[in-house]
Amino acid sequence: MAVAPAHESAAAILSPPSDQESLSLFTPYDDDAKAKEDFIGAHPLVASLRADDEFVESRPHMKIPPSWRKHNLTGGTLMGPGRVAVPPFSWSKETGKDYVQISHVGTDLCGHMGIIHGGFLATMLDEGLARCCFPVLPFNIGMTAKLEINYKAPAMADQYLVLRATTTKVEGRKAWVEGHIETLPTKEGEEPAVLATASALFVSPRQASVPSNITWHPSLSRHERNQLRGQRGLTIWFTGLSASGKSTVATALEQHLLHIGLSAYRLDGDNVRFGLNKDLGFSETDRNENIRRIAEVAKLFADSSTIALTSFISPYRADRQIARDLHANATQGGDDALPFIEVFVDIPLAEAEKRDPKGLYKKARAGEIKDFTGISAPYEAPEAPEITIRTDLLSVEESVQKIVDYLAEKGLITETKETR
Repeated sequence: MAVAPAHESAAAILSPPSDQESLSLFTPYDDDAKAKEDFIGAHPLVASLRADDEFVESRPHMKIPPSWRKHNLTGGTLMGPGRVAVPPFSWSKETGKDYVQISHVGTDLCGHMGIIHGGFLATMLDEGLARCCFPVLPFNIGMTAKLEINYKAPAMADQYLVLRATTTKVEGRKAWVEGHIETLPTKEGEEPAVLATASALFVSPRQASVPSNITWHPSLSRHERNQLRGQRGLTIWFTGLSASGKSTVATALEQHLLHIGLSAYRLDGDNVRFGLNKDLGFSETDRNENIRRIAEVAKLFADSSTIALTSFISPYRADRQIARDLHANATQGGDDALPFIEVFVDIPLAEAEKRDPKGLYKKARAGEIKDFTGISAPYEAPEAPEITIRTDLLSVEESVQKIVDYLAEKGLITETKETR
């Protein structure tokens, strides 16, 4: 009997209502909701969208299992009288090219009196732009990697809004989308007013789909393993330009941790390409896969109560976020998440080129190396790393001490030869 509710929820997730079925799952709860439902259904824009064979109509929020809806922000918390009175109607193209959504926003969604909160508009845009590109992403799902919003005019409460989105570019697991929110004309000849515009990047996580014939086999709990080994497993992820000093500091940190009696192992960007990743090149797709594999390996080391140190350029924020999420979501049986410490080894590009121990920058400047980070390929610096190190201002020893001090302050390392 205890399993029955979970089974019901699982069945709802694995077999959600179809687009057509979602249209009939909402019953207006009062006359006001019915009036808003009828107004949207009778609008000329809706008629034109329903007449366009390229668009598929649905109500995405009604696909959320009822038992989960109360825990969903837009499908539950913000849905109801005075807020989003009726679940939004959506039209999307199976090509993932275009998306249109129509909804009504009530008086209880305000920031300033009578004006819809900008954060709510941002949430609408985040969800709407994501739904636009989902059909063209692997596993039909993506995570928000970047979202930029420009507010053009106040969005007054108690009105109908139209969200429009267009997928502008798709590369593998990444999709770029642009869109805006505008008013829905209520009178003939009235022109819509654009209230906010947005652009976004979505990334489909590789781990989104798991074959159904694979079963996780539990072992010792993470807490038990940490107790038996006398230390906590975690990952310290070094990122920065080539020649920034990542490997030098990581090597020195590994030696220091081993000398004080802690188990640590370093994964180096060059070394793994001799074995685990020898089949990968340096295109953006191969770099993404390189980082994904390393994140998985580091997670395994951390789960074994070892301190994993990774030293990779890892130039894209989205890929580093996937690595972080892998650790955050690596929980079984109530275990704590695996700590993920991002260390930004920050030096000016000019200093990196001045060092250039392998002569790579010189070759990149001469056009002999394509897609070289910092020269012909981008490096997206971390926005909120746990630790930032300027190796042009600190010695290797000072850099290592800064990291050790952070780990001790956060209680991630407590037992050493000196304290045992």
